Order: sequence, then C-alpha cells, then structure tokens
Amino acid sequence: AAQAAPVKLHVVITAQSHHPKLHHTWSYEVHVTANGKPVACKIHLQMWLMGSAVGEVGTHVVKNGVWKETIVATGPNAFPPASVGQPLTLHAAATAKGYGAGAAGWSISVVK
Repeated sequence: AAQAAPVKLHVVITAQSHHPKLHHTWSYEVHVTANGKPVACKIHLQMWLMGSAVGEVGTHVVKNGVWKETIVATGPNAFPPASVGQPLTLHAAATAKGYGAGAAGWSISVVK
C-alpha cells in the first residue's frame, strides 16, 4: 500500500513593516504549525536577493514553533548601507522530524 505524504509544515513570517529603516531596530516573528498546532522545529533564516541567498541570519531550534528576533540598529548584525533600496526577502525554511519541510518569505526594502 502507498504511504501518505507527511503533513507539510506551514510557515508564516510577520514583521513590523516591509520597509526597515537603516540604523533602526527591526523586529520579526516566524510561526511554524502543522494542522493548526505549533510544531517544535529547526528554522533556517537567510536574506535573499532575487532568489539567491546573500546573507545568513541564523538557524534556530524552537520548542513552541515560534522564533522572535530583533535586527539591531548598528554593528555587524545590522542592515548594511548597501542594502538600502535592494529588493530583499527574509526567507525562513522549517524542518521537523515526521513532517514535510515548509518555507516562507517576507519581502523587504531597507530605507534611509
């Protein structure tokens, strides 16, 4: 008998805006569910430019299906000046044992 495909993870990104300001903090959240319930999982976050990864944000293991983070205003983890006006996407890919992988993107354009 054929096996049923595993339930796919549902990934949703929300953020304070699609236009983070250079030299200001910017917050976002990633929620991962399956069948409407939070799932413990690993979330890999990257910044993409036109479909290609251009920066690693991080990989996080969460027990409650939620990752929250604030990108700092200054320093090595802040948006660089070269990102202003670029069509970026915050991309989140989620994996968990027993589930099909899921992914989502949040389009952003950094402004001055």
